[in-house]
This record gives sequence, C-alpha cells and structure tokens, in this order.
Amino acid sequence: MLVSSMKDHASKPKKKRSQPDEAKRKQRSLQHGRAATNKGATRLEKKTPFSFTRAASVIPVWLMQSVFVMSLLIAAVWGLQQVRWGWPVENVEIEGEFRFWQAEALAKELLWVKEQNFFSLDVREVKASIEHLALIKSAQVKKVWPDTLLVKFKEDIPVAVWNQETLLNPQGEELVLTNHFDSTGLPRLFGPKKKTEQVMRQFQRFQSRLLAVDVAMVSLTMNRVGSWQIELENGWTIRLGRQQLEQRLGRLIELLKVLPQEKVAVVDLRYGKGAAIKWLSV
Repeated sequence: MLVSSMKDHASKPKKKRSQPDEAKRKQRSLQHGRAATNKGATRLEKKTPFSFTRAASVIPVWLMQSVFVMSLLIAAVWGLQQVRWGWPVENVEIEGEFRFWQAEALAKELLWVKEQNFFSLDVREVKASIEHLALIKSAQVKKVWPDTLLVKFKEDIPVAVWNQETLLNPQGEELVLTNHFDSTGLPRLFGPKKKTEQVMRQFQRFQSRLLAVDVAMVSLTMNRVGSWQIELENGWTIRLGRQQLEQRLGRLIELLKVLPQEKVAVVDLRYGKGAAIKWLSV
C-alpha cells in the first residue's frame, strides 16, 4: 500500500516555474543582498592630500605675478617708512676726559639727537654742534648698530683769560668764556685783538723762566706800541719795554733773589744796564 503511493507520487511530473516568478525571485535576492550590505561596515573613501603645486597649477599665472608684485611694493613702502620715520636713536654714549664739562651737562646738549632717525641722522651735524660748544676742541661721532650714537670728544685747555672777554689755549686760540666756568686761577693777558698768538708765546717764555725762582705771573700786557708789562703774584709791577726782553728778564730774576719782595712796588727795567725801583710806602 505504501509502495504504490510512492510510485504515484514519483510518477507525477514537476511543475515548471514561469518566467515572471523567476524574475521576482532574483529581485528579492538582490534586495536581500543590499540590505545585508547596508547593515555591515561602511568603506571609507581615500582622500587625496593637498598639494601646493596642484593648487598653484589651477591659479592663473597673471594673478600670481600680480600678488608677487604687490607684495614687493608693500615691503618697499614699509622699508622706506622705517628709514624715514621709524628706528629712532635710543642711546647716546659719550666718551672723553671730563675736565670742565660734566657728563650730565653734555648729555643735555645732545637730547635732540634722540628725536632723530638712526638712518637719516647726519653725524656731521652732530659733530659740528658739539665742537661749537665752549671748551670743546674736537669731536668724533659714529653710529653703532642698531640704535646707538657714539660720541668721543676732547676738551680744550684754557691757560689764560684774554682781555677779560675770552679764554686762550696754549696755542693762543680764543675760546668762549662761559658764565659757569671759573677762571679765578688763570692769569690775565691783555693786548691788541690780532696779537693773541704773540702774547701767548711771550707769556710762556716769561713764565717758564720765572717759575725757576718760584714766582708766577698774574698778568701780562702788551700795549699798542709793543711795550710789555708784567704783574707778579708777589705784587711787583715789572716794566720791560720793547727791546732786549730776555736780558731785562734776566736782571729781574737777579733782583728777585736779593730785594725784599714785601717792600717793592715797581721795577722799571727800561734802562741799558740798571733798574729803577719804586718802594712801597710805609
């Protein structure tokens, strides 16, 4: 009974699927595969790294040239502004032997320099302004990078007062006599305006010989006709005249050795071999 039933079942032919059914099945399989794919990990796309060369190749050449030229112009304008207005002098260094000038006083005379531009500052102008000051003989000025002005100076050495108006240096050159300068200890020289060098040379000759006997000169006068008169620190007035000055000065030195200095007022050496002496009144 069982055998016949199986035979009947086997003898029945298989039912063929129609083409529309086969298409629906494939479509369902494809949708199922997509859904499975969406539920899994997402694949990352690989990004291309930035390249300046690739980017520059896209920019027009004329635009790059214009930007380059503008950059140069801006840099040039900035540089010119720095040269003209920027970069001030921040420090002023002063070197020299201070005899009559004080460092603070000389620094005040150079305050205007700090308002100047380091590049455009004229060192010749600074040099001239310093040498124009009283008792400054010479000056050297130079710039030191990046913001310093170095000033080296030499003072003149006044050795006498000339006609109560100016000072004289050892070369007989006139110097400005300022109000703050103390000239109390300097000898007084008097003479014609254009005879400063001659009077200074004569002063130096007389002074060197008189110092040998410990006597100093207080003043020396040359009048219009060239006659000389000396005032000594011991109070003597010496009249030398115009001729034979060295010989007459020699006689004065001998008299200084023998005469009582506290009693003599005037010694007149305008004689051939002698001297006229005026004594102080008792």
